[in-house]
Amino acid sequence: MFLADLLVVFAVAAVVVFAFGQARVPSVIGLLVSGVIIGPYGLSLVDDVDSVELLAEIGVVVLLFTVGLEFSLSRLVAMLPVMVAVGLPQVAVTTAVVAAATAWYLGSVAQGIFAGLLVAMSSTAIVLKLLADRGATGTPAGRIAVAVLLFQDLLVVAAMLAVPLLAAAAGRGEPSAGAARPGGILPQVALGGAVVAAVLLAGRLAVPRILHEVVRLRNRELFLITIVLICLGTAALTARVGLSLALGAFLAGLALAESEYGHQVFTEMLPFRDTLASLFFVSVGMLLDVRFLAANAALVAVTVVAILVAKTVATALPAVLAGHPLRTALVAGATIAQVGEFSFVLGSRGLELGLLADRDYQTFLAAAVLTMAATPLAVAAMPRLLDRLAGLPALRRWLPEAAPAAPPSVLADHVIIAGFGLNGRTLATALGECGIPHVVLEVNPQTVRLQRAAGLDIQFGDCTRAAVLDHAGIRRAGALVIAISDPASTRRAVGVARQLAPAVPILVRSEYIAEVEDLLALGATEVVPAEFETALALFERVLGMYDVPAESIDGLVERMRLENYGLLRGRAASRVAAGSGVGLVTVVLPADSPAAGRSIGELAIRSTTGATVMAVRRAGAVRSNPGPGERLAAGDGVSFIGTAAQRAACAALLAPAHPGGPAKVPVAS
Repeated sequence: MFLADLLVVFAVAAVVVFAFGQARVPSVIGLLVSGVIIGPYGLSLVDDVDSVELLAEIGVVVLLFTVGLEFSLSRLVAMLPVMVAVGLPQVAVTTAVVAAATAWYLGSVAQGIFAGLLVAMSSTAIVLKLLADRGATGTPAGRIAVAVLLFQDLLVVAAMLAVPLLAAAAGRGEPSAGAARPGGILPQVALGGAVVAAVLLAGRLAVPRILHEVVRLRNRELFLITIVLICLGTAALTARVGLSLALGAFLAGLALAESEYGHQVFTEMLPFRDTLASLFFVSVGMLLDVRFLAANAALVAVTVVAILVAKTVATALPAVLAGHPLRTALVAGATIAQVGEFSFVLGSRGLELGLLADRDYQTFLAAAVLTMAATPLAVAAMPRLLDRLAGLPALRRWLPEAAPAAPPSVLADHVIIAGFGLNGRTLATALGECGIPHVVLEVNPQTVRLQRAAGLDIQFGDCTRAAVLDHAGIRRAGALVIAISDPASTRRAVGVARQLAPAVPILVRSEYIAEVEDLLALGATEVVPAEFETALALFERVLGMYDVPAESIDGLVERMRLENYGLLRGRAASRVAAGSGVGLVTVVLPADSPAAGRSIGELAIRSTTGATVMAVRRAGAVRSNPGPGERLAAGDGVSFIGTAAQRAACAALLAPAHPGGPAKVPVAS
């Protein structure tokens, strides 16, 4: 039963990956080993291998779809020079070298060229997952590797069409009608190019409109079904014209990357990607015949080393000639030195046409799987090897120490606003007028479309999802403001954000004061309950009607904020700034404070600084509105209000800077 087979796959993979994780071995290797264990050449724990491979193929499609979502058409265009300058020579040099080395052994030049095509292709799935896990997709070496991989994927149709031609040249089979003639290839290549252009055009014009109508219904199931349909449908379309499934999925993701729904689409597809892509690596491991490997260990080992070295050099050489540093070129070469998953499809087709004998095909399979397994180790070892070589005087000139990568031009120290209601809109307007960078997350498609058209940096995305917050730059943000009206979503958003970014301030708007404690416990830095702020607004207006002095009203309001937002709950004073410019701050008296042992009256705080002491906290107990006879001690938390100048003067009086460092600890301003 397929379900039982699937259970075995995930059970073995979980145990093996866990064990490898304990030994700090990359999970990709663990998944490959799991495939060897459960496969037909291992313990034969899985009966329905074909179904597992089908799911694995879907996993590759989903993986490439999410990779496309993380790119953009503008980035792809920017990669074209690298694709031509490095990708084309890499494929040509690898094919030529392998053909020259194997033609005598395989029997003909055509068979040698076929072997070269098998080796020239690299594993898009493995490399992209490895780069994503290491956060290296945006590095110079990562960009070279991705550009070469994309170029190889674009050559898929030409490679498939070349197989029957090579078989005919080698006298091993008859080419199909049309494919044997060069004139029969050009129409198919043109058709493939037309489909690629059509997919990109539809993704830019039609698909966002369709998604907009779907999102308006606020039906998550329908949204997910539509995304899966776009992903698999595009992959099937490209496969129909001879291109790879993976390329079609990548193009679909690429077309959606710059739409307002790209981040949310990525978030929804992430669980499918991580689950199904793991099946691909397991299925690759199933191909390895351990008995053949043991019987031909020397041959396979030589083949593996030759492939890794040849492909590394074939990538590094054109990269250096294109102007990249030797260190970067070698790291990029090691990253794509493995044999790719498409080579398995190409190899099986060549086996059918007689381009490879059974023994040669098994050698190729064993070497290909081992190069995939070696990739994480090679990528990790290459920088360390280069560092050691750079220590040699003769090589220091060619391998200088790696210069720190230039920081990418990404948004940093910005404010993320979750929700674009009245509070979010007001805050965004204020931040814009002050020139403070900000990003808005909103789930109303109409609002997103209108505000994007108006020039606002607003993204369609659910702030409770980690991937959405990641795309908004939560780890680099200066603050996150959650201004949504759903209490459950607010709590989830706070918890997820705090887990992703432990140090980023999180300010939350809540409906009721009873929610404050829960939100603070989840990791919120500040909570502003609308219920309490409304009460304060009414309180101010009523007292104003009875001609109570504005200074007295401000003092009472700040004291009530102090008491209700934290000090009476055993927390630091809330950072609340009054509209009048009066603010609240708490200072902890150091041991050498001149105020220690003196009373508030003796210090003449009000007459000297203009600030008013609102509370004193000592050993967890709080005395609100202390009198002039209250004596202060080292370690006391003294809270006072006033203008910015008054607060600065009071802080200088209570805790002046000293040689050991600043003694004042302002909690707010």
